[in-house]
Amino acid sequence: RYFDMLPIDGMWIDMNEPASFCTGSCGSNRPMNEEPTPPWLSTAPHRFINKTNRMLVPPYAINNHELELSDKTVETTAIHATGVTEYHVHNLYGHMESRATRDFLLAYRRNQRPFILSRSTFAGSGALVSHWTGDNMASWADLHVSIASVFDFGIFGIPMVGADICGFYGNTTEELCARWMELGAFYPFSRSHNAKGLAPQEPYRWASVAKATRRALRVRYALLAYMYSAYQDSVEHGWPVARPLVFEFPSSQFASNDKQMLIGSSILVSPVLTQGARSVDAVFPTGRWYDWYTHAHINGHNANVTLDAPLEHINVHIRGGSIVPTQRPEMTTRQVRQNDYELVVATSANGTATGQLYVDDGESFDTQHKWIDFSYDARVLYVAPRSGTMHVERAVTSLVLLGVVGAHTVSVNGVRVDCSTVVTPNSVVVTGLNIDLNTKSRIVVS
Repeated sequence: RYFDMLPIDGMWIDMNEPASFCTGSCGSNRPMNEEPTPPWLSTAPHRFINKTNRMLVPPYAINNHELELSDKTVETTAIHATGVTEYHVHNLYGHMESRATRDFLLAYRRNQRPFILSRSTFAGSGALVSHWTGDNMASWADLHVSIASVFDFGIFGIPMVGADICGFYGNTTEELCARWMELGAFYPFSRSHNAKGLAPQEPYRWASVAKATRRALRVRYALLAYMYSAYQDSVEHGWPVARPLVFEFPSSQFASNDKQMLIGSSILVSPVLTQGARSVDAVFPTGRWYDWYTHAHINGHNANVTLDAPLEHINVHIRGGSIVPTQRPEMTTRQVRQNDYELVVATSANGTATGQLYVDDGESFDTQHKWIDFSYDARVLYVAPRSGTMHVERAVTSLVLLGVVGAHTVSVNGVRVDCSTVVTPNSVVVTGLNIDLNTKSRIVVS
């Protein structure tokens, strides 16, 4: 009845390692089969350590600064209802709670995909839940390490992952929070979160942080269709959404790069990770890379390039050879999905590009879907539905051609169309189109 009165779309499961702020009887000295009465004395002296009990003090070291395995968690000698000892299944606790939560939500909201966020996970949890990387610090070091943490969980099979933006413990600063909001806008799971009793860190607390957040989130929301397609790739192939450079460019030269982040295969994010910095050294693999904001291109040579990075700006580049579907940003994801598509065609040095788009209803398990392929070569853009029966309502109404010199006329399937073409030093922007994504199309820009 509670959930009938308060409809929900998902659940956030926290402290599910499971965590405990005290050990054993919480200082009550009561028998272990009795539940101690609050208040629990988490600061009570530690109990006598029984070093002969190998389920409390194993004969091997695990780099645990606590005195015994049961510290900060449930008693490792506890017996589950099935007769299994907690010592043997501790790492599965959060995973099994995630499964139970998901089973409930599937029964409660039939044929609706639940959103479940879990702090504790195990191998295979990515099929059930999303994850955040736990209690971090409001520090520049933890801003940096968050990138590698997100990479790790992508490799572990949990593509929807992010860190607590601006830091969980400690009071953040205006500059740190601005830089973290910029990077966090590109985490697959993007959320600012901090501990009770600490200084508030909502972006609107500082004008510069609000500006930086709006600027970065506009890029994220423009890329929602692209990111959604990357999630489907993860479902079908296991590829992470947030990727290290070495994933796309398998060379030892990029193996240690934990300061930049690819979203999918085509969007490169180069954040500032150093206090006081107003520029960033970003490595660009061989090929063309286009600035998201200005469309100016960089010819990458597997070397660092120093980029300007004012406080309210994060550098984002599009990989040459990519076609990236975008939509006009709005205040909500639902509103974004109602907008038509714009294709950003970022050509390679040889003038070609490819991309894809996945569309479904975004809600149900038995949804229809459609995969659509895009390719560009010799001033011709091809649109070709690959699979699926879903009717895509939104059309492609504009193109942004990068690395293309001049354009005056556009024809679709052999018929010249009345549209607007604006040529800038770095791009050709075509508006006023109406390209149906449900059928094959051949668009010539000449």
